[in-house]
Amino acid sequence: MNVSRTRLDSLTGLRFIAAILVVLYHASVTLVPEMYPLVSMGQTGVTFFFLLSGFVLAWSMNPSTPKRQFYWRRFARIWPLHALTALAAVVLAVATQGDQSVPRLIASLFLVQGWLGDQQWVYAYNGVSWSLSCEAFFYAVFPFLAARLSRLEPRRLFRIGATVFVAAVALISVLLAAIPGFDWGALFYTFPAFRIAEFTVGVCLAIAMRKGWKPRFGIGVGAAAATGSFLILEVVDGIAPWHTAGPLAGALCIPGFALLIAAYADRDRCGGRPTFASAPAMVKLGEWSFALYLVHELVLRTALELGPETLAARAAFAVVGIAVSIPLAGAAYTFFERPIEARLRNRGSKAGPVADTPDPVKTLAAK
Repeated sequence: MNVSRTRLDSLTGLRFIAAILVVLYHASVTLVPEMYPLVSMGQTGVTFFFLLSGFVLAWSMNPSTPKRQFYWRRFARIWPLHALTALAAVVLAVATQGDQSVPRLIASLFLVQGWLGDQQWVYAYNGVSWSLSCEAFFYAVFPFLAARLSRLEPRRLFRIGATVFVAAVALISVLLAAIPGFDWGALFYTFPAFRIAEFTVGVCLAIAMRKGWKPRFGIGVGAAAATGSFLILEVVDGIAPWHTAGPLAGALCIPGFALLIAAYADRDRCGGRPTFASAPAMVKLGEWSFALYLVHELVLRTALELGPETLAARAAFAVVGIAVSIPLAGAAYTFFERPIEARLRNRGSKAGPVADTPDPVKTLAAK
């Protein structure tokens, strides 16, 4: 079986769950700070996206695809909708007389804002697009990273993944303890060179599974590991006298999210019983998740500009904002994201599609 071409519908469905975690987190930050203690770890949904990005790219990679074509496809995947939502953010800034800066807009459009450190640059215009700055870096290094990791056997891949995880947790923990006066959390949360840890673990996991590794646990264990780590961090963040730094929380969720991805990917690969995440409705929502991620904060900020003051009004606006964001994301996906991506990918594939490799494991090892 060509595992690289197995449909992983459950992982697509799980993308929507991760997106909703981020949406709820931003709803609390934007409109309902009273619910922040209940959803403060919603930011770890980004960790899931970074892990899944590495996993899916390594799972579906074809080593015979030229790097130039790979980069073009990645550009077609993320940049058009990013540009559209950046334009919407410019309109919102002009309409509300918000901060307007051409240099910051240029940095955002070129996806370099995550490297700049200054929060006014990192979160300029459509603030959530900082994560695309990280993704652009991941895409840049992926062909080189995957070529080296694909030569390794599963046991060594897991050692590398564990080392990356420990290094990420240790680095941010030491810096937070050694120099508490500096906001390391804000810096590393959006810093591509730090967030590549999550992406690398995803790549290692996918290559190990492509080479025949099979998890000895089911989706119940994977779900418990992911949910447990999330809830523990949520409780700790709610009762501790200090706020759990975002990058540390994300790094601590790596093992649980990796187990979740492995369990659901294995279920889909082996043709097991459908899961709730592989239900058609969940898969469709998962397909909308990238658009939902890019549009929801703009909708919530627009709701805030309408001036709700009481808790009841702000909560109602948050609910309506989320309810509007989901179908808006569906429309953006259906009428813009998907057709534009297809058109650009076809334009960049003048030589036609690259044929599937007959044995992905052997090809990976030889590349």
